[in-house]
Amino acid sequence: MIEKIPGVYGPKAVNKINVKKSLQSASGEGGRDGVEFSSFAVELSKVSAELKKIPDVREDLVEGFRRQIQEGTYAPDLEKVARSLIVAGLLNGEE
Repeated sequence: MIEKIPGVYGPKAVNKINVKKSLQSASGEGGRDGVEFSSFAVELSKVSAELKKIPDVREDLVEGFRRQIQEGTYAPDLEKVARSLIVAGLLNGEE
């Protein structure tokens, strides 16, 4: 069956395609490439840069909890802890 394919299309069926590269843009200016970012992208970039300045760990809170634990005054809300554990278990499919 494969040997019949050249007979159907013939040797001239596949022609070389000549591609001309054009540097002319749609506006008619030639030879210039450019990128233009939307105002949203610029704003997103600024916000991202500001977020990178914020530390991942709030050392002041960690130090406060550390001090409370060492002094024996740390008293977490046990109902809130239990509720969080139950919700986490339900979300993970555990019972």
